[in-house]
Amino acid sequence: MEGDRAEVILLLPDGLKGQADSIRTAVEKRLMEEGFKPEVRYRIRESRPSLRVNVGPVGQTKKRIPGVKRVIAVASGKGGVGKSTVAVNLAVALSKAGLRAGLFDADVYGPSVSVLMGLEGERVYVTPDKRFKPIEKYGIQVLTFGVLVKEDTPILWRGAMLHKAYEELLMQTAWEDVDVLVIDLPPGTGDSHLSLAQGYHIDGALVVTTPQIVAVADVLRAIKGFEKLEIPVLGIVENMAYFVCPESGRRYHIFGEGGADRLSKHTGVPVIVRIPIDEYVSASGDSGIPVAHAYPEAPSSKAFLSLANDLKQTLLSGV
Repeated sequence: MEGDRAEVILLLPDGLKGQADSIRTAVEKRLMEEGFKPEVRYRIRESRPSLRVNVGPVGQTKKRIPGVKRVIAVASGKGGVGKSTVAVNLAVALSKAGLRAGLFDADVYGPSVSVLMGLEGERVYVTPDKRFKPIEKYGIQVLTFGVLVKEDTPILWRGAMLHKAYEELLMQTAWEDVDVLVIDLPPGTGDSHLSLAQGYHIDGALVVTTPQIVAVADVLRAIKGFEKLEIPVLGIVENMAYFVCPESGRRYHIFGEGGADRLSKHTGVPVIVRIPIDEYVSASGDSGIPVAHAYPEAPSSKAFLSLANDLKQTLLSGV
């Protein structure tokens, strides 16, 4: 809503296709009764987003990545919210949940997966049929720009070069029977998001935020971006949600609270998990061993495993 104008997009399952026009008319009428100038549109979607076929802007079916069954993008509206930490530990947790998981670091300009996974010194090899062989570590298959270029080498690429790089790495990598590929997107929105979203089938996205209300505007833009690209947002991940005192068990909201709930209320996207702060997360990040692998009993690890199990049950039950 902006002033006296209300814009509404209705996402309707196939079962309501015959009632779409009447629903839109009813919504418009209700808004006008409240004094708004309504602009109501609708889109028809299957009730299970994992089964829908994404179509590009010119009507071409989006490419499916060879060797990969499902793709989940992890995004954030801004940097510094722990998005890569979430992506890495989600992939590890999915593996622990019994799925063959992969991880692709799509952040060309600031790849951090190589550090979080302890991949310094690792090399990516080429198979006899000239495909990249992903690195296997902590039970997942990993590919990141961090092991393809030297640490001190700046990458100054425009959109067309990004598109070509993604094409080569995603489509020419020997992913081996991956149930779920987690893509760690760069923060914000830009060429990387467009290249991936318009070119490849993505089953859904998770948006990472922190509890501060000030973060809502940035994350809202990320959600709106996925909406325009017709990629279902599966849920909001509230990272650094609270700290549990090990002595008293009392929760402290160090970074405030209410931001994710406000965002959920505004967009209708559920808060799917709240990941607490604990000493194990930072220690794991520095050591290059994901907390979900190193400290499975830590509060943060249990949150990641809960997220993985939820995704397995809801989106990935057909895998």
